[in-house]
Amino acid sequence: MQLAGIRHRPESEDTAVLAAHQLQVRLQTARDDVAQVEILFADSYLWQEGTTALERRIMQPGLATQGNQYWQTTLTVPTNRVVYAFLITDTIGATVGYGEGGFFDDVATNWQTVGNYFHMPYMHVSDAELPPAWVKETVWYQIFPERFANGVRQNDPANVQPWGAGRVHRDSFYGGDLPGITAHLDDLAALGVNGLYLCPIFTSPSNHKYDTIDHFEIDPHFGTKADFQALVDGAHARGMRVMLDAVFNHFGEQSPQWQDVIKNGEQSRFADWFHIHGWPVGRDPKTKRLNYETFATGAAMPKVNTQNPAVQAYLIDVTKYWIEQFGIDAWRFDVADEVDHGFWRALCGALRAIKPDVYLLGESWHSSQSLVGNGQFNAVMNYPLTQPILALFNGQLNPEDYVGKTNLELMMYRQPNQQAMFNALDTHDTPRLLTTLHGQLTKFKSALTLLMLLPGSPCIYYGTEVAMAGGADPDNRRCMNWQPDEQEQQVRQFVTRLIKFRRQQADFLATSQLTWTIDGHCLILTRTDVEQTIQGRFNLGAQAVSTVSGVSPILTAGITANEMAPGGFELTVA
Repeated sequence: MQLAGIRHRPESEDTAVLAAHQLQVRLQTARDDVAQVEILFADSYLWQEGTTALERRIMQPGLATQGNQYWQTTLTVPTNRVVYAFLITDTIGATVGYGEGGFFDDVATNWQTVGNYFHMPYMHVSDAELPPAWVKETVWYQIFPERFANGVRQNDPANVQPWGAGRVHRDSFYGGDLPGITAHLDDLAALGVNGLYLCPIFTSPSNHKYDTIDHFEIDPHFGTKADFQALVDGAHARGMRVMLDAVFNHFGEQSPQWQDVIKNGEQSRFADWFHIHGWPVGRDPKTKRLNYETFATGAAMPKVNTQNPAVQAYLIDVTKYWIEQFGIDAWRFDVADEVDHGFWRALCGALRAIKPDVYLLGESWHSSQSLVGNGQFNAVMNYPLTQPILALFNGQLNPEDYVGKTNLELMMYRQPNQQAMFNALDTHDTPRLLTTLHGQLTKFKSALTLLMLLPGSPCIYYGTEVAMAGGADPDNRRCMNWQPDEQEQQVRQFVTRLIKFRRQQADFLATSQLTWTIDGHCLILTRTDVEQTIQGRFNLGAQAVSTVSGVSPILTAGITANEMAPGGFELTVA
């Protein structure tokens, strides 16, 4: 038995309080090394006084990564207190106990020693911070407001270009605004999305608005607060939630706080709102380096000192304002992994106090267990789960490695949080899906389908539904195509059917068992429970393969005459 492959950490992603008296437990072992895992558990007080006996349950093998196997079960604990340990049997029949003190011999006296058990002193559902139930049922639609639709010409910037004209540059303006989004809410409702994620809408000199000047005001080129309220009300009337984007890692250089620092130097009342290491602020004449911290290396985005109580109070007031005054449903926080955890706990606690079902999402490009739970976010943007899909369909990752990487990411978070992870194949920060897949529409449809079959809350980037192309920023921020040709309209019809399927099966896809099979060059993802089986079969080879006989798929791509072309898929429900 490979003891080095065995791991469990209580009160981490390895345990999840699902409800009162319900604790989900995971154990990691080396792959292909263990035949069975039993968990022994009891209320520690009742067990030690002899009024209850240890219970035993066989754990089920779940997902496997490239090197590890995960085992899982859900315990029902009448008193909300529990101690537990694992009895592990390897493939040749050898056994070992495993608990808080490490490994111990499988003999009766050791199983009677409470110090050998992991402890969950009390299962507080409030501490579990379960994500809002509505999130796992949501299909998001991300909008870059400056490029979605121009609803009011009177608020256009002076240097506005005709819609969609010319090559997109970093300083291009096309006049997209909030009334333009509101005017297209019926189109979005017809598409089937039920969550709108808006990139920043606050006062800013740029087209992207990630260099905020005033967090309490709508950028005048986007409209007014009345326009925003109309958008929120219109979205809510159509069953859509609204998520705003906040940039609290840094301010724009034109913000009044930073301008006061520029003007008054060390005497500025905002001097300690930023990370400043020399005066006057600027570049050191010798090293040519900035003497203040920024987002990345951008001099125009000075980093905010979120450990300052005055800064914390200001930013918390910002987020509360847009919830209390306009009724938004969620916040996405930019560069969340570069902001201190203490601030996030203070902010998230304040928002949950005024809106218990608020969805709080952090931006991170890597696995970020430290940001999820523990008083912080419900979820993060799940790039480590979604980006391997692109590599898979581009032939840069073989199916075996794809499955291992994906399963690893699925085990990074507690199941309730995994259900709320924000899953997107393209965003304003990445090349567009069609371009990444070299214009291959069949693979494009297959990748979207695989995304929709995975746990999490999926997101469509504006224009993806009509197969818009675009390379790296700023090319991925082209104007929305409101006049799709026949092929693009067919893509929209496909995406509409896919979203309808996802929303109809949302509860099932959040909780059903997930298994992978590799059959030649086909990757098969199966989701099952006691009542239903959903299966996606994807051809990742260079040659066509036969379709599954005797089954009528509900969605397909690349299938003709009972053959599935390279990059194609078939989706079945039984």
